[in-house]
Amino acid sequence: LGDSRRRFDKGGEAFYDQISALHKSIRGSNPDAALYWFARMIDGGCDPLYLARRVVRMASEDIGNADPRALPLCMSAWDVQERLGSPEGELAVAQAIVYLACAPKSNAVYMGF
Repeated sequence: LGDSRRRFDKGGEAFYDQISALHKSIRGSNPDAALYWFARMIDGGCDPLYLARRVVRMASEDIGNADPRALPLCMSAWDVQERLGSPEGELAVAQAIVYLACAPKSNAVYMGF
């Protein structure tokens, strides 16, 4: 029988592949894939606060001024994760991830900065 554990290592190649997949899912406007990668990373032991910080970065880098509500929403999700912890706070981060995936995209500020 094969190893049924998910492939995840907090500092190795699989970690960076998975955070990249999450980011690309958001950029590609695919909320289902974004939630899959978020859940897979959480299930694999990734720190939810790390993911919340990355989601804030994605809001600024990929959504930008196309939807100015994205950044405050993601900051609120990070705050909820810090205050409530897991698993309750993860729902707020998941909500932010779906919002970003469905939001219009603009990286104009990121490219100009």
